[in-house]
Amino acid sequence: MGYYLISLLGLLPIFIILGISFNLLLGYGGLLSVSHGGFFGVGAYATAILIKDYHLEFLPAVGVGAALAGLMSLIVGYAAGRLSDEFLFIVTIATQVALVELFNNLELTGRSAGISGIPRPTIMGYQFDDNFKVAILAWIVCAVLAVLCWRVVRSPYGRLLKALREDVPAARSLGKRALWTKVTVFAFSSAIAGVAGGLYATHTLYISPAEFTVDRSVEILSITIIGGLAAYWGPFVGAAVVLALPEALSFADIPDSVAGPINGIIYTTVVLLLLIYRPQGILGRGAVEEAERAARRKAARAGRRGDGEPGPAAEPQTVPEDASSLFAALPREDGGTMAERAKTLRCEGIGISFGGLKAVDDVTLSIRPGQITALVGPNGAGKTTVFNLLSGALKADTGRTFYGDQDISALSIERRAQLGVVRSFQEVRLFENMTVQENIHVATTDIRKETLIAQFSPASFRNRGEAEEERAEQMLRSLGLHEKRHSLAGDLSYAEQKMLMMGRLLATGASCYLLDEPMSGLDQSARARLSALLQRMVADGTSICIVEHSMQVVREVASWVMFLDRGRLLTEGTPEEVMNDPALTAIYFGQTV
Repeated sequence: MGYYLISLLGLLPIFIILGISFNLLLGYGGLLSVSHGGFFGVGAYATAILIKDYHLEFLPAVGVGAALAGLMSLIVGYAAGRLSDEFLFIVTIATQVALVELFNNLELTGRSAGISGIPRPTIMGYQFDDNFKVAILAWIVCAVLAVLCWRVVRSPYGRLLKALREDVPAARSLGKRALWTKVTVFAFSSAIAGVAGGLYATHTLYISPAEFTVDRSVEILSITIIGGLAAYWGPFVGAAVVLALPEALSFADIPDSVAGPINGIIYTTVVLLLLIYRPQGILGRGAVEEAERAARRKAARAGRRGDGEPGPAAEPQTVPEDASSLFAALPREDGGTMAERAKTLRCEGIGISFGGLKAVDDVTLSIRPGQITALVGPNGAGKTTVFNLLSGALKADTGRTFYGDQDISALSIERRAQLGVVRSFQEVRLFENMTVQENIHVATTDIRKETLIAQFSPASFRNRGEAEEERAEQMLRSLGLHEKRHSLAGDLSYAEQKMLMMGRLLATGASCYLLDEPMSGLDQSARARLSALLQRMVADGTSICIVEHSMQVVREVASWVMFLDRGRLLTEGTPEEVMNDPALTAIYFGQTV
């Protein structure tokens, strides 16, 4: 095998690793970074310096390089992630430029001349002393990292990444850790890029700042887009295409000064054509196809006995006519009721202004366990804003909020959800490009199982979450959505999406629910089932507060009503007391009193 071909054989797994790392970040996490080329360089320089100047073996040297890249990205990601994903993009551009400047000006990195004479890698005294052996090492590392990432993207952590990619506020309302999950995937993917950098340094034996500019970051982005976002095998195809394009030009009689721009034009054209005609990339499959493949594998495993004979056929599924099975599907604690952990959610004098306009003014109210409280009032009364303040989506300018005896005024929406206070939204907010089943799984999974570290603990290999999966299956049957469990949530009808959103919220097993217009868009049958479920839940000790415009629904389900107007709580009482007040009726229908 010729030297040139062996060199390409060694470069391909390095580019695949870069694609794997960026696909994890962008394809699954939905985070766009322009600093991956810089972190690739951090790993390359750290490995080269440690091997050449400090005579370390390859594994500890590349480990330090990966850790350094991961640590730097952890700091960058945390600082930028506290603001917005758009700010992350801006910060990574600045980080990329800063890293290249460091490579160009530090004596340790050889300044603009770079580092030459990098020794071949050595592992446990064995030296990979030619290109072919180094290529084999690169493929071994690539295979290990590919399996590692396969484990991550198919874990609860990977599912949470996709949920955050789809809708961060919705995930946070379920108690999910948005910021830390994004920061860890940024650090993890950058560390993998650092490993690729270490392999690159020992493959080329010479590195310089020119190899780790923003052009390299764009090249890594191209690998991901060409192969397919969130497509597991996408980086393999994308890397082959990206590596083949400049090599194909090298066979043409084109000067180097012209070949570079032509190469960029070809990259841009290929990426644009894919974005227009096949946005999922060459190998990208939809979530539905992935779910169906997973379901077939699961059915094949479940349908075999130990002797390899097919098992009994599954019983036909039926949609329940009442709320009993849906109530049974709700998460329980030690088989008991919710009464022991249910607490009163109350606020004292809360208020908030937007641009000088007082949206909520000195509101004091309590949502007690074991009853359905309705928050009513004319349009613009501030009902949804009160929900946002109670749930933690907004921080009050004045007043305090308590859950039981605990002051939760300073807690975020996810921390309040973890304590048991969850809310729905006025509009339907689902993880639309995830399946119906995945939407429920996000809610049923314990947050302790959704950290990156947890995916590699011994317990994660023993416990595959069968109990949570069974609960999700029962929930879907009860919602009448089991037959559509592998469909995308975004492909459901509005009523089905509404039921799925309610089912996902209930699957959290919270003790206090803030439901913003839960009955809107549902037919009479679905409304009756949901109403019966809410009554069963409050009988079990749950706290429920609804915002509802239909007075008929309020009469049917609520035992206590609070009337808001212009951001102030005017009165509260039983439905009969509030609705029979002529003054309140006039306000509600916009009449002058």
